[in-house]
Amino acid sequence: MTRKARVQRTPEEKWEIVGEGLRSGNIAETCRRYGIAPNLYYRWKDEAELGARAALFPPSVAAAETELLKHERERLST
Repeated sequence: MTRKARVQRTPEEKWEIVGEGLRSGNIAETCRRYGIAPNLYYRWKDEAELGARAALFPPSVAAAETELLKHERERLST
């Protein structure tokens, strides 16, 4: 079995894919449609949420959220 070539997506494309998944509620189907793994979808979704929090909340709250997510990812990777 051969691997597909990596597709470079723009931030706008990622935003659209995440939005489509949220609107449809069917993440698996959205991922199949765009040929991405669900874990990649959820990474983009987390990054979008962090960006939204950074835009909407004071810097201290956004920094705390970023640190929390960083520690959670470190915990899951070990």
